[in-house]
Amino acid sequence: DGRFHVQDLASQLCCQALDVRPGMRVLDACSAPGGKAFTLAEQMENQGEVVACDLYPARVGLIQSSADRLGLSIVHPRVMDALAPQEDIGTFDRVLCDAPCSGIGIIGRKPEIKYKEEAQLSDLPQLQLKILENVCRYVKVGGRLVYSTCTLLPNENTKVVEQFLQRHSEFEPLILPQRVLQAANSTPTWALTLLPQMAQTDGFFIAGMKRVR
Repeated sequence: DGRFHVQDLASQLCCQALDVRPGMRVLDACSAPGGKAFTLAEQMENQGEVVACDLYPARVGLIQSSADRLGLSIVHPRVMDALAPQEDIGTFDRVLCDAPCSGIGIIGRKPEIKYKEEAQLSDLPQLQLKILENVCRYVKVGGRLVYSTCTLLPNENTKVVEQFLQRHSEFEPLILPQRVLQAANSTPTWALTLLPQMAQTDGFFIAGMKRVR
């Protein structure tokens, strides 16, 4: 009936890391099936715009149907390749790059992940960095960029964002909002790895950055 949608606390904290407000323009660059886009729209009180993108039209259709069910009129699904520049999409106050990953952090719910071969994972960091470097172009000066994954592997997490920051001096690390740190029982940090024993979440990684020029 559109009264609620189910989401792990880690994903909710990821959305809180963006620190959205009503009236903002927000991009969820790797959105399907759309859970984080819906949470962001709810945090924005359904005021503003959330552009929710995915590469595959069928998955974009899933975002649209769920947004309709939830009555979230500001969610605008869009077919988009996160690796390809989009000249017509404009800029955003907030950009979420929830990158494709190995999924090690949700192995408790998807135990088949343990059977992935290492070779299947070796190309992921390069892909994640390419996506991050492309979607960063859509962040307004003064805007916030959040990179996240549901994995615990440093090669897909801290090493990706550290390489990104080395290449992009227009971005700086940004301490995560206090409510995120409190929920995770964490000291101030801009890059946070969530573990189940910290806040009863999935394994998850969140990094906050700000465009300064």
